[in-house]
Amino acid sequence: MRRNRRALAIAAAATSLVVVPGIAGAQQEPPRSEPLVIDTSLGYLCGEAGPVTLRVTATLPPSAVAGVPIAPKDAGLQVTVPASAFAGLPGAASVAAVTRLDVLPATWTAVQSDPVPLAGSVVLGATVTAPPVTAPPEGDLAFAAGDMTVEITGYAEDGAPTEPPTIGLTCVPDPAETAEFAVVPVQVPTPERGSSPAPGEPGQPDAGGPSAAPPSIAAPPPPECYRLPDVPVEYRAPFCAKVNGRANIAKLDAAVYQPTGLVNITATNLMINKCPEKPPVGCQDALVLPELNGESKYPPAPGSFYAFGFMPATGTMQLTQVGLANVHQWSKLTPIPGQPGEYDGLTTVKVKLSAQILAATVNGVPVPVGPDCRSAAPIDAVFTATYSGSDKYSITKGGPLMGTVTIPPFSGCGADEDLDPILTGLISGPGNYVRLYQGAVCTITGNNVGCPPVEPTDPKYPKP
Repeated sequence: MRRNRRALAIAAAATSLVVVPGIAGAQQEPPRSEPLVIDTSLGYLCGEAGPVTLRVTATLPPSAVAGVPIAPKDAGLQVTVPASAFAGLPGAASVAAVTRLDVLPATWTAVQSDPVPLAGSVVLGATVTAPPVTAPPEGDLAFAAGDMTVEITGYAEDGAPTEPPTIGLTCVPDPAETAEFAVVPVQVPTPERGSSPAPGEPGQPDAGGPSAAPPSIAAPPPPECYRLPDVPVEYRAPFCAKVNGRANIAKLDAAVYQPTGLVNITATNLMINKCPEKPPVGCQDALVLPELNGESKYPPAPGSFYAFGFMPATGTMQLTQVGLANVHQWSKLTPIPGQPGEYDGLTTVKVKLSAQILAATVNGVPVPVGPDCRSAAPIDAVFTATYSGSDKYSITKGGPLMGTVTIPPFSGCGADEDLDPILTGLISGPGNYVRLYQGAVCTITGNNVGCPPVEPTDPKYPKP
């Protein structure tokens, strides 16, 4: 079913904001009693691959209440791709695909892991677990399709991946059509009807957690968010995010809070079955660098403790990242049995950090640590996170990353005397637990989803 009403206006707006409130102040119609069943076809232009057709299916509630999330059900994406689009996969007899469609506040992703044979035009697609969407305070809730990417993996007759194994289609809505595919009437809450459920209640994501919905209206990213320069061409997706955390200093029996800083992230597209892990899996790599006033540093972290177990002392430490952090994330393509929406997987972050002591006091008396008191060698840190459970993490939604690090000896400490042995004895050594918490990303290019990035709150360790 093709529709062309308000085509130019809606299609132009959909590339930047693809779930939009309806016309404020419009007269509300009586609420429907039956669910809204969506089955519509939309035209897309995919560069050299030419035009393709996207079929969107979903079932939506008959109406919504302002401020209350609704969850699309039975959602699916199917893309009809012409044979000419597979020219970049020589020798391919069948293909599988990952289709991503921008529908704010999150991307709908359809993972088709079972290859389909090539025979003229091919229909690629699968079902989607569509995220909840919070109804706006004014107007109706309109769903519209924005930009789309299709990552296609080719397989030869014997089942081996082709060379190259993957091609990607980057598609935009055909300006000759409307990208809007559904409108759900929104009712203003009344005392009888009630308002939004409290965080943690059914139908409302936990505040601050990785599943928390981003703002319904995106804003431009701040100037400190930028695409990392000089990275390999396969790292195509630029993001930024806020990060904070806690670190234990084992020898001092103390914990230090790392204030919120900003990191820039550049990630690859999701790859299917061309990962180091045994298939069928999907994986994604990313490069990360903090940004603080033009330097690859995190904000200074002050702390209080007892030196030698009895002497009150304070210290301020600052971490500088050495080079780019490497992130590798993988997950199974099928849910954990009995746990829909949960997938086995693991994220590993490898990073080098230099620790500098900026200031220190003992019994309230400043200690002249000097301008270059830092770890003699970088800290080799490895942080991990699972892809399921209460502590799950993903590159785009964020969550906790955990690891245990060894703090190297210190050097260059002391303006008047050599303080290296004292600080090394107090701080350096193994067994220092670190838990970082990343918020949801701000998408730097495209529709600015999640921008500007918000300060995350770790539900297990609230900000002191």
